[in-house]
Amino acid sequence: MKIGLVISELEDNEVKRICIGANKAAKDKGVTLVMLPGKYLVNNDDIDQDNPYKYQSTALFDYASKLEFDALVVDIERIGRDVAILKKESLLKNFTDIPFLTLTEQEGYVSSKKILSDHEQLERQGYQAICDAISYAKTGELSNEEPPHVFSFIEESDEKALNVVSQICTRLFNRKFEEDALYKKMGRINLELGVQNWGIFLYDRKIRNTFKLPWEFPENINIKSAVVNGSEIVDGKKTVIETSKILSVFDKEAPKVFVAGNIFIGEYQLGLMITEFDPKILVDNYFESLVSIATAGSRVSYLETELDKTREALYEVQEELAKDDSVLDHIGGEDYLTGGLNRRGFFAKAYDYLKENFEPGCYAVVAYIRMDSLKKINDVYGHEEGDRAVKEVSMILEEVFKDSVYGRIRGDEFAAIEIVSEEGKAEALRQEMSSQNADLLARSNRYINYLQYAICEFSYEENLSLREMLKETDEGLKNVKGSF
Repeated sequence: MKIGLVISELEDNEVKRICIGANKAAKDKGVTLVMLPGKYLVNNDDIDQDNPYKYQSTALFDYASKLEFDALVVDIERIGRDVAILKKESLLKNFTDIPFLTLTEQEGYVSSKKILSDHEQLERQGYQAICDAISYAKTGELSNEEPPHVFSFIEESDEKALNVVSQICTRLFNRKFEEDALYKKMGRINLELGVQNWGIFLYDRKIRNTFKLPWEFPENINIKSAVVNGSEIVDGKKTVIETSKILSVFDKEAPKVFVAGNIFIGEYQLGLMITEFDPKILVDNYFESLVSIATAGSRVSYLETELDKTREALYEVQEELAKDDSVLDHIGGEDYLTGGLNRRGFFAKAYDYLKENFEPGCYAVVAYIRMDSLKKINDVYGHEEGDRAVKEVSMILEEVFKDSVYGRIRGDEFAAIEIVSEEGKAEALRQEMSSQNADLLARSNRYINYLQYAICEFSYEENLSLREMLKETDEGLKNVKGSF
């Protein structure tokens, strides 16, 4: 059996005590309990400049009506403390398809038995409410049992709770993850910290939720990460389930007690986080911090995915532009990736360099270099890794051709030109390239990154143009098969 406990916030000391009692009742009676701290109902005209989206937390009340609970207990008195009776009744009408009780008396609705006691009254009330909900769901009547008089609950220290939050943040956000791997890491960190049951569930798209346009509860949701009974059951891959069946993920072996928090950004709902209940949950702001970490994680993962898409689109545009000199003539001379000269910059500078320095008695050394493996690197490891490979090659070529005019003239092609007064420079550059290419190949662990190149030397001729020299060098390159 699954019971939902709809409450305001875990920072409320009275709510904490109710949760302690409800937790004990769920364990004593062998039922699954899910605490849903949706904060407080908000009037439509209640705009808080410091917290304009505080109403988003109440989306948990929508989950309460959708997650196939067998019964609900609703703390309507605290949830509705800031609104009129009609607003409270409007919320309670959402639960008419589920057996539900109000925690305290509410006219027109069945409420849990009131506990009159000077000793642990709220703990006993929480315990009684769960017993009543179980009985009400089964028989339509409230329970005849009496709650215990003593509740042994050892509170967790603020320091220990803060240390857990710090560990999670440090281990998650000080590195970059592959697509969706961040969620996988979140699950494993929780498992290492002793959390045996935990899950993060996100929609395919963000769902707008405002006062004027309340959100429509999506039919399906993705399990981004889940740990059940100490075992990781989702490995960062996309697993879709019906949103109403989220709790079925944890339906294994003994019943459990959970706390759920909804994940949102601004006007948009993103999904839900569920974690098992333990004493740290009742430390002020601890659970809110966990939900914030999940929210930040989902945001980081989304932005990294979008960044990769944008980078790939820009790379494709760069490749298209590189095929059209007339378009590139309108673009600056710096290569966006390497920081050196791009095609336009190279030709502009090379023409001036040739005009000023190529004269009788001089020699022009022209080099053409191609990264033969760049496409494979991009296809297998992604464009970000391809960009790193391009930058590494660029640094090598800047060293080899440090006295030359050098640039990246296409995505995987580079060119250089140097004017010298004596023959033989081309051969020296070939030897240097051979040595650098061997070192580059030796450093390539995950993939082969090597260069094909041709270096030609031209004596001065009055009508010899840069394009003719490059064309001849390019022809030489076509005959080269893996020069290293």
